[in-house]
Amino acid sequence: MAVAMLTIGFTFYTENMGITALIFILLYIAGFAMSWGPVMWVVLSEIFPNSIRGAMSIATATVWITDLIISWSFPVMDDNTWLTAQFHHGFAYWIYAIMCLMAAFFVWKMVPETKGKTLEQIEKIWTKPAP
Repeated sequence: MAVAMLTIGFTFYTENMGITALIFILLYIAGFAMSWGPVMWVVLSEIFPNSIRGAMSIATATVWITDLIISWSFPVMDDNTWLTAQFHHGFAYWIYAIMCLMAAFFVWKMVPETKGKTLEQIEKIWTKPAP
């Protein structure tokens, strides 16, 4: 997804939109549909212990608020006269590519593997004392 966003930003920056931008937009959508989109909901349902399952509402609200921030920030960056003059509408895509990389790094470092584990085993992962 980050590569797709970087490439889309580059096609806008070089003012060479067309089939390349379309391909990478479709690649981004496919990447999101196969990864962050559905997996986020699975992880959210697995990381909270049964005793505080209600906390998932806070996580869900955070997801929707983040979506709202992205929806509001894109027009602000894309309509900014100075950013458009400098980056030809590519700036927002580069910012979102950086966010994709930061999110991937966070998941890689902080989210434990839950494949093949029961909810009780996952709860033990989260309740381990810190080293």
